Order: sequence, then C-alpha cells, then structure tokens
Amino acid sequence: MDYETIRIAKVTGKCPACEDYAGKNSTTPPKIAVLACEGACSRGEVARRAANMVAHRLARDETVRICLGGAFTKDTGQRNLVRSAEKVIAIEGCFINCSSRMMRGVLPDLEPVVVQADTLYESSAIPFGIDEVPDEMFTVYAYKVAEQVVRDYVTDAGGCGPEKSEGYSGGCTPKRSGGCGE
Repeated sequence: MDYETIRIAKVTGKCPACEDYAGKNSTTPPKIAVLACEGACSRGEVARRAANMVAHRLARDETVRICLGGAFTKDTGQRNLVRSAEKVIAIEGCFINCSSRMMRGVLPDLEPVVVQADTLYESSAIPFGIDEVPDEMFTVYAYKVAEQVVRDYVTDAGGCGPEKSEGYSGGCTPKRSGGCGE
C-alpha cells in the first residue's frame, strides 16, 4: 500500500470544551465512538449531520461524537475516546473514506465499521456544493443515514449489522449485539 507522509505542527494548548466533553464521555463501559466525514461537499454535510443525529439524538446514551480534527491532530481526549471505544463507526460521505483513513494514520490498529452514507440515499441527485441543496433535504438524507446506522450498528435489534457490508469489522459485544461476536 502506498502512503503519504503528513507533517502536522504540534500545539501545546488544548481546547477546554473539547477536553471537558471527552472527560464526560469517557465512560465505563466505553461508548461507541462516531466519526464522520467533515467534507465541504454535500455528501460530507450529510455524513456530518448523520453522525450528529446518531450521537446527540438517536443514540446519545450509547455513543459519543468524535471531533475528527481534534482526534487526528493531537493525542488528547478525543483520540482517547476513539482508542478506548467499544466500537468505532465512521460515517463517510463517499468512497474516499477520509475519516477512517485519517484515524488509521494515528491509530494503525483501528478497525472501524465504515458506513458509506452516499449509498444509503439518492446521492446522484445532489450536486457537490452545499449551497445547491436545500437545508430540508440535508435533514431528510442525514436522518435516513442516521436511522440505519443506529439500527444496524448501535441497537440490540440491529445486532452486529450486516456482515456483508464493505468495511464491516465486527467488534460487537454481547451486551449491545444480542450475542453476536461471542
């Protein structure tokens, strides 16, 4: 496999809000970490909103939303949430899989469940620019993605999710999956 080498300037400071959030969500047992594509295109916007819906509305007790920038660029609370997560779900805007590839760059053993959001709604109908898509449509698409993520990878009813999905890596525990992975 080919790799790029990326040099990121280290910072000495930490974002207090980010660290407080990480501290509050560093639980025993650990939660499911939710990463997302944070891309500037419409597909990235759907993935970002879907991840927020999963972690802040639909499955807030079981999941924690990860700040991709914080987790990728410094080894502090956000990266620790990913490192210690019961499972990591990466909601990707498209096949380029930026969030999961970025996190594997700093956590090489990471094996997230990768959900390619644009395969779960009619993505060919939306253009690149977020200014070209009505806000209501982002909400509709993101909710559709978020519901499926929760159903397939978070709730007991969904089990471990469809093992045939590309990027599925298992990692379910009996508590969340109804026995899958035992």
